[in-house]
Amino acid sequence: MTAPALVIAYDGSPAAASAIHVAGALFPGAQAVVAHVQREPATLGQAAALSRIAIPDAEIAGGITALNRAAADEARAIVAQGRRAADQAGLEPATATVEPAGTAWRGILRIAGERDASVVVCGSRGQGPFSRAAIGSTSSGLLHHAGRPLLVVPEGGGDLSGPVLVGYDGSPAADAAVSRAASLLGGREAVVVNVWESLVRHSLGGRALASVPLEAGRSLSADLDAYFTAVATDVAEQGADLARLEGMPATAQAVEAKGSPWHGLLAAAGARGAALIVVGGRGRGAVASTVLGSVSSGLVHNADLPVLVIPDGAGIPGGPPAVVADDRGSPAT
Repeated sequence: MTAPALVIAYDGSPAAASAIHVAGALFPGAQAVVAHVQREPATLGQAAALSRIAIPDAEIAGGITALNRAAADEARAIVAQGRRAADQAGLEPATATVEPAGTAWRGILRIAGERDASVVVCGSRGQGPFSRAAIGSTSSGLLHHAGRPLLVVPEGGGDLSGPVLVGYDGSPAADAAVSRAASLLGGREAVVVNVWESLVRHSLGGRALASVPLEAGRSLSADLDAYFTAVATDVAEQGADLARLEGMPATAQAVEAKGSPWHGLLAAAGARGAALIVVGGRGRGAVASTVLGSVSSGLVHNADLPVLVIPDGAGIPGGPPAVVADDRGSPAT
């Protein structure tokens, strides 16, 4: 199996360091571009307040030049640090510094498009609903716009010794996720999980039926649950069969959970000691967030282990080519 080409978003944070460590463990020997988006340059317009206190324009301009030189030096130091970390993680690293032009995730995606990256990797900070403020500008932007597999790694990275847990619902997007996961992750053991919700216990009509004081009503409720369990198990087995056909040793599991499937996937991952959750996504862009939000986004914002999101289809949004430089200041190669 050929090692995938990676682009790793790196800002020098502990979460970014965890992302490099996990990428090295999951994709040993892969070629990896450690990409850093440089800070926005200071301008004379931003220094207008200083002009009000009669500081000469020449001094303001000199100060801005010094600040921008320091920002460039900082960027070179950060990517050099990332390159060393990637080398220590067993990757074959190169570096790229992206000139600031809009949000950081756009710059990372330009690099990924130029390098035709198999996987984009980034770190995340925190879990739960309030983490959106911290990871929204990069992780969430990449999640909804990448158009290619995205590995999101929480700070700390988690225990990577367990199996890969693959969320599967029988859809074409899920089929594509299983196939792509098998090609990316080689012979790692997989648990293919289908999450289902009981219509007996988790709907008003079902609870009413189960409460009927007649044996026939209670028997029908039990039969319905058994039927839906069997259907979910068959779907999971379908996904496991596909994984095995693609060369990935796999077992199947049906998990009953209330609410969005990501709750069930997280519970199953914890019970199995999973190293990674793989899930498919549909589409990209702002509209797709309504689809991604229920599963992919729920996992990314709440999981304490890495999540690999494999979108249905591929492609990168258009845009101008990135202005890049390696850690010596010359065009990146």
